[in-house]
Amino acid sequence: MEQVYTIVFWVGVIYTVVTFLLGGLLGLFHMDGHVDTHVDTNFHASLDSHIDTHADSGISPTFAVFPLKPITIVSFLTVFGGIGIIGTHSKINPILLFIIAFISALITAFILYRFIVIPLYKAQNTSAFSKNSVVGMKAKVISPILEGSFGTISYVVNGKRYNGPAQHVGKKGIPQGEEVIIYEIKNNVFYVEPLNYEK
Repeated sequence: MEQVYTIVFWVGVIYTVVTFLLGGLLGLFHMDGHVDTHVDTNFHASLDSHIDTHADSGISPTFAVFPLKPITIVSFLTVFGGIGIIGTHSKINPILLFIIAFISALITAFILYRFIVIPLYKAQNTSAFSKNSVVGMKAKVISPILEGSFGTISYVVNGKRYNGPAQHVGKKGIPQGEEVIIYEIKNNVFYVEPLNYEK
């Protein structure tokens, strides 16, 4: 049984080290296993992460966060394996040891989930915005929107600047530097019209 505890322990440790190195070197790894999407030039990722269903539905992030996150799983494995190894060397009864290791690992994972994962998700979702809040917002064309084609707009939400692919609602062209109003969003594309548009 000690071999099983050792394998479980080292799986947890190696996973922790690898994710820490990835996070330190790349600055992209989050606790939920997703890549950072707060990059101005990556519209699809930023839109997906910020136009959140929690914001649209009004569901509290506390109840929406799924507990099986990498941090909770890794902490469970590491504690379970570590206590198992220590208990085996201390000649504790195998069945009692398994129960102690399992309960300790479960408590550790729960504490991390309750006091780290949930608060982080709460903080993340307080800055999220819904589709409805983006519609009607002013934006600026940073690469020309070609007639019948697409360009790029830049807009600011909660003090952060984002870029996104855009098209004129009437398929017309809009020059670079023009201020526009976001009319609607479909399939991750902003449909806009010039701010000085006259009907």
